[in-house]
Amino acid sequence: MRLTIDLNININDEAMHLLRQMNAKLDHITTKENIIMAEIDDLNAAVAAEKTVQDSAITLLGGLSAQLTAALQSSTPNVAVQAVVDQINANKDALAAAVTANTPAAPG
Repeated sequence: MRLTIDLNININDEAMHLLRQMNAKLDHITTKENIIMAEIDDLNAAVAAEKTVQDSAITLLGGLSAQLTAALQSSTPNVAVQAVVDQINANKDALAAAVTANTPAAPG
């Protein structure tokens, strides 16, 4: 025995209009989501680049400090040079502290 069922659904013009509006709104939301995700990707790249620059600055300051300290140890100590070494160390420590304080914790 074979049973066949035909089902016809008629959607009136008002309902069809509402469905088209909903579809347009969903398309708009999807477009905005794609834009936001691209902006987040750009922001993540900028943060990574900034972190690299900050790490480089900390390394540079540490290297300068080490070179000046070595120079001071191999010659007659110079108060002015020692003051520069102390300032470089203070700047390096301040930069490292600022990077640490302003780096959000990893999610999870």
